[in-house]
Amino acid sequence: MRKIKSQILTAIIGVIIVIFLFWYIKVEEILKAFSYFSFDKLILFIIVSITMMLLHTLKWSIILRSQGCKVPFPKLFVYKLAGFGVSYVTPAAHMGGEPVRAYLLNKNHNIEFKKSLSSVVIDKSLDLSLNGFFACITIIFILFTFTIPEKTAIIMIFSFFAMLGAIYSFYHLTITGKGFFTTCFRLLRLNKWKVTKKYGKDIKGMELHLIHFFKYNKKGFRNAFLIFLLIWILMFFEYKLALLLLGYNASFAAIFIVFSLVGLAYIIPVPAALGALEFGQSSASAILRISSGIGLALSIVIRGRDMIWVFLGLSYLALHKIKFKDIAGSKN
Repeated sequence: MRKIKSQILTAIIGVIIVIFLFWYIKVEEILKAFSYFSFDKLILFIIVSITMMLLHTLKWSIILRSQGCKVPFPKLFVYKLAGFGVSYVTPAAHMGGEPVRAYLLNKNHNIEFKKSLSSVVIDKSLDLSLNGFFACITIIFILFTFTIPEKTAIIMIFSFFAMLGAIYSFYHLTITGKGFFTTCFRLLRLNKWKVTKKYGKDIKGMELHLIHFFKYNKKGFRNAFLIFLLIWILMFFEYKLALLLLGYNASFAAIFIVFSLVGLAYIIPVPAALGALEFGQSSASAILRISSGIGLALSIVIRGRDMIWVFLGLSYLALHKIKFKDIAGSKN
């Protein structure tokens, strides 16, 4: 009950931020941005977005194949959408749908849950670590290129070292075989609490698959890494097209700042990054000294694309009568 109340509270705060931004920024500015919309650019934007989701699925497929698991690609694509849909509507830093993906692999393909969960964790770890690395580059670029308030600069510097430290810790502990998650489990003394102690062996079992992939499966890691780099290249084209749809011919640096702030917005534990995405895009507009209307219009475009994926993913769960309580209540 307390968790539900906190989710409702964060959602309400997000709604208030959205209302404030739309009140503060003239609607005419947003409508002006949308006046540049063209059908051909919209089609290209949709094609690039679909290609990126297919590549995300391919990356997950490569990880699973490296673990000796063969799952039909169309099935994985649907599971990816289902996980995305759940992540989007839950305040879990875009990670709430990962157990759903693992559950579907275990339920429909009889893959050991520890292995299916490890494939999802590896997939997400690559995303988060590389996104974090590029976010660090963005922070350095902003600090040395733009004039920003001192307090904001301090927060950005702290974020830079926090992300860099987290990335280094993850790969160092994983490659040395100590395990990032088991180390955190022990340092937080969760192995001493009666409620969480029973999960220690399960986490260790899952992390053994994780360690094996990063330490010994160099081919699988290399291929997954290359796919992720290709996704990042396509992400530039996606945001370039989205901004062209709104009449703004963005430079390489501007695009880098825009989608880095989108990524940071989705880390904030608010359902659908409500308010955080809009605030992030308004901040990007301020940094780049362009109309805030373009920033808010871009957030609408991004949300529109995401909502299509969410609808498809949640529709699959609904049609197959898969309920969240069934996932949470499973023996795994």
